[in-house]
Amino acid sequence: MPAKAFWLLGFSNAFTLSPGSIGFIGGTGGQLTGVGAPALWSYTPFLAHAGIRVGIAKRIDWGYRLCTVAMPYSSAGPTLGAETDFKVRVTPDSSKWQVAVVGGGAYSYLALAGRSRNAWAPGVALILSHSLSKRVIASINARYVYTAIPSAEGGSLKNNLTAAGGSFNLGFKINDYTSIIPEAGVFDFRGNLNGAPMNGVGLQYGIIISARIK
Repeated sequence: MPAKAFWLLGFSNAFTLSPGSIGFIGGTGGQLTGVGAPALWSYTPFLAHAGIRVGIAKRIDWGYRLCTVAMPYSSAGPTLGAETDFKVRVTPDSSKWQVAVVGGGAYSYLALAGRSRNAWAPGVALILSHSLSKRVIASINARYVYTAIPSAEGGSLKNNLTAAGGSFNLGFKINDYTSIIPEAGVFDFRGNLNGAPMNGVGLQYGIIISARIK
C-alpha cells in the first residue's frame, strides 16, 4: 500500500490473498526527515494507520488504508489521508522468490503553513519476498511516489514532492492467520515548496499486526 510522503512503507510481502480472502492491518510508526538548504529537520513520532486487503482474483488483491500523512516540510502538519492500490504477483506459487508489482494512489488534506490544502499522490512499487522459514518472510520494497499539492499558492508546479527509495521488512507469523511485521526504509526526497527547492532524505519506520479472516 502506498508514499509519498504519504506513508511510504507497505508492510506487505509479494504474496497475494486468495480470491475472497480478507485481511486487516493496524499499527504505527514514525518519520525523520531533513530537507532544504540548509536542511531543516523534522520528526513525526506517531503515524497511525489501518487498512484492509481483499483477494479479488488469482495473484491479484486490492488494498485500502487510512494513514497519517507526514510531509517532510517543517511547515506541513500531519493529518489523515487515504490510500488504495492493486497488487499483482508475477511469479508462480512454486517459486522460492516471489515478486509483485503494486500500483495505486492517495489523497489527503494537509495543514500547510496554517491553512488546509489538498494533496494527491500516485505511486508504484516492486516487492521481492523470500520465506526464511515456515514462520518468517523477508521482503524488500522499492517504491516511487509523486505528491502534488494543487491548492497551494502556485499550484502543483511550485508545491510537490517525489520520493524514491526502498524498505525492508520481516513478517513473523504468530499463527496461520496473524503476523507481526516491522519495517524500515530510506527515501530520497525531491520537491518544491512555494517554488523553493526542498530536497533531502527521509527515514520511516513502523510495525503492524496483520490478520487474515480466511
